[in-house]
Formats: sequence, structure tokens, C-alpha cells
Amino acid sequence: MTDVTIPGFGRLHLMHLVLDYNGTLAVDGRLLPNVAELLNILAKQIKVIVLTADTFGSAAAALADVACELTILLPGDQTAAKR
Repeated sequence: MTDVTIPGFGRLHLMHLVLDYNGTLAVDGRLLPNVAELLNILAKQIKVIVLTADTFGSAAAALADVACELTILLPGDQTAAKR
């Protein structure tokens, strides 16, 4: 858990960080440089959750050494599943 202060808004107590894989952490299914290391640093303070449709079928292997919860969304209405 970590606290974040946002000027003009206030203080937030964060317990989870939810991220999309492709287009956020990866490009064309390939994890961006230093992302794994940075996620592992964050995971020491907050639970990291990665959601993905895994279009390229590479997310599980790319995140194998990352301390995160990976959820691969099934084909269908993935926008609704991310809510």
C-alpha cells in the first residue's frame, strides 16, 4: 500500500495498480525496456495487476519474472471485462 498526494485533489491510499499489457507495458507484445524491473519495485509497495487480451500470446512469458497478477481476458467483450 502506498499514499499519493495529488495537488488540487488530495491524498489517495492505493492498494492496487491495474495496468493493460499491450500499448501500456508492451508494444506489439514485447515488454518495453526496464518495465519488468520497475514493476517489481512497485510490487514491493502495491499489488500490481495486469489485464490483457494477449493478442500476441506473449504476456505470460514476458511477465514470468514479474511480481504481478496476470489476467488474460477471453475473446468477446473485453472492454466490459476490464470494468
